Amino acid sequence: MENRCALLEYEQTGYKEITGWMGAGLFPLLQLCDATQEAMNEKGGAVEIGVHHGKFFIALNQLCKADELSLAIDVFDAQHLNIDGSGAGSLQHFKENLSRYCCHAGRNVTILAKDSTTLRAADILGQLLTRPRLFSIDGGHTVEHTMHDLALANECISDFGVIFLDDILNPQWLGVVEGVCRYLMRSPTIFPFAINSNKLFLCRMSAYKYYLQAFSEFSVSPQRVEFFGKTVLVW
Repeated sequence: MENRCALLEYEQTGYKEITGWMGAGLFPLLQLCDATQEAMNEKGGAVEIGVHHGKFFIALNQLCKADELSLAIDVFDAQHLNIDGSGAGSLQHFKENLSRYCCHAGRNVTILAKDSTTLRAADILGQLLTRPRLFSIDGGHTVEHTMHDLALANECISDFGVIFLDDILNPQWLGVVEGVCRYLMRSPTIFPFAINSNKLFLCRMSAYKYYLQAFSEFSVSPQRVEFFGKTVLVW
């Protein structure tokens, strides 16, 4: 409960001050993810690929306890690696925002200034004590980046971990939706279960029914659509 209070405090403070992209409708859904994981006694920190200035990463890290390590990945100031021009992260701004608005002041966070396509699961898990339970993908928006980052998240997340993929419905970044479709055609062991604020939520196939039920109960009448053979709740 303490971590969800930290998230609410962030909603009233840093969320309004940090430049970036995060719909306000995500706050109750993040609390719902955390409550579902708490009921399953799930432990683990957060990972984000494509941190920018930390607007969404800090929201995720607010849900983590001090001993749950998190990892922030971005090319940051090496913008020559940002081949599609998606975002323009600043390491200085990110560190300042962590210090000012994160409930842990960034003490549980490791920063990797890397192109995610150069990373493998061992590179991520080697920085953490346990598998992450929250994994955000908002880095390169090419087909190749999207497919690679989804595969990376699939290899890394905990049993009841949730993956958040940004710009799933953004017509300016069609590489994302193409990458998602190509990846899901491989019949991976992660299933989509919700879309909100332009983010696709995915979880392990064994956790799918639990998240689908929890998110169905959250909303009186969410729209239910079929996506690659799975029911996905849309608001």
